[in-house]
Amino acid sequence: MHDLDSTLVVVGTPPGRGGIGCLRLSGTEAERIGRQLFLPARARSKAVGNGPAFGRFLDRAGRPIDHGFLVVFPPFRSYTGEASVELWAHGSPAVLAEMLDFAVALGARPAGPGEFTYRALRNGRLDLSQAEAIRDLIDSRTAYQARVAFSQAEGALSRRLAPLRAVLEDYVARGEAAVEFVEEADTCLRDGAIAETLERGRRECGELLSAFEAGRVVRSGAIVAITGRPNVGKSSIFNRLLGRDRSIVTEIPGTTRDTVEEDIDLSGIPARLVDTAGLREAEDPVETEGVRRAEVARREADVVVLVLDGSRPIEEAEDRAIKDARDPGTRTILVRNKADLPRLAWSARRIEAIDVSARNGEGLAALREAIARQLRESGPLEDPILTNARHAEAVREADQALARAADGVRNGLPDDLVLEDIKLALRHLEEITGEFTTEHLLDRIFSTFCIGK
Repeated sequence: MHDLDSTLVVVGTPPGRGGIGCLRLSGTEAERIGRQLFLPARARSKAVGNGPAFGRFLDRAGRPIDHGFLVVFPPFRSYTGEASVELWAHGSPAVLAEMLDFAVALGARPAGPGEFTYRALRNGRLDLSQAEAIRDLIDSRTAYQARVAFSQAEGALSRRLAPLRAVLEDYVARGEAAVEFVEEADTCLRDGAIAETLERGRRECGELLSAFEAGRVVRSGAIVAITGRPNVGKSSIFNRLLGRDRSIVTEIPGTTRDTVEEDIDLSGIPARLVDTAGLREAEDPVETEGVRRAEVARREADVVVLVLDGSRPIEEAEDRAIKDARDPGTRTILVRNKADLPRLAWSARRIEAIDVSARNGEGLAALREAIARQLRESGPLEDPILTNARHAEAVREADQALARAADGVRNGLPDDLVLEDIKLALRHLEEITGEFTTEHLLDRIFSTFCIGK
């Protein structure tokens, strides 16, 4: 799918008008093509290395169409690991389209999604986990999410896996030598060495997997569903948390008949906030579908906010929901809305709930913090190394292979059979960084990148 011999060209800035627009070229013909698009302001001006040269950009007829900078990157300093050129013009879509067409006419090929990063991977500028982290960095919706992705783009996961991989590689090399050269003393493994290796490997895999749930939330975002009976103030709380009027709010019960969803930032954790229809006995097909979707949202949510009306007695259906919320493993936050009204109906009930007033905003800060705290309880958010489901599955497969190897040792299996499981574990870890992979997998991963990166 990927032609590594062609010279790629792409507009590297987002569509639309802007102060700056960038045309990127990468490949053996990048500098030749780039210079034909460019007329330096001074005859002797020549961009060398990372030094920009100022001048005019030309259309296909050789006429000036804009001015800006040409920057030449030699292979050892470029993102892709091959000769690259960037042309910085004004962010006019018409100018950039003309420059792109001219570059194609000169022999460049329009780049597809992720082709620049694919070349960086093939040229050893980064490994596969770093490439995926760059995609996550571009897709990040909060500053915290961006910091985590940047840490992984800098090689945090690769560094974490390196000692484990080194131990397994060393054991495989020694084990194969011991099987091949039985009588050589230097190839003998110390008694208990394999058991220690397997124990250490499984411990490392376990630590990574234990933090994955937190990492998944950081990378993909959480789902927070607001549920409750009709007219308890769900939509008003939704609007308050969002910071703007998004859901329709009226005095008529059952105004919300479908889910309404928006993204919010909860202390750096990206979350999809879902306002649901009131849980009630439906009277028509539309209401029935709305209630069904509300129930689906509740089941799929990472955190459920159950809103109760603090100004009236608790209904039987609400009482059941409160009891369900107390079950271990449920992530439900009870909210007593209308804190600005008298609460005599609750005086005899001992229910731990956050008091809020959707009308005046009282208690909303405490509710935001409670949701974020509930999400943080999934694991340490300070440094979630494992955030990608593909990586987690590879670590899980490696752990299972090591577990089979450990069982083999305990059951007295021959060393060569135990080695096969250790080599399989190592291969799964290499799937993360890309040493072992397939073109099909690479095509699938890079197809999710934006064009221009």
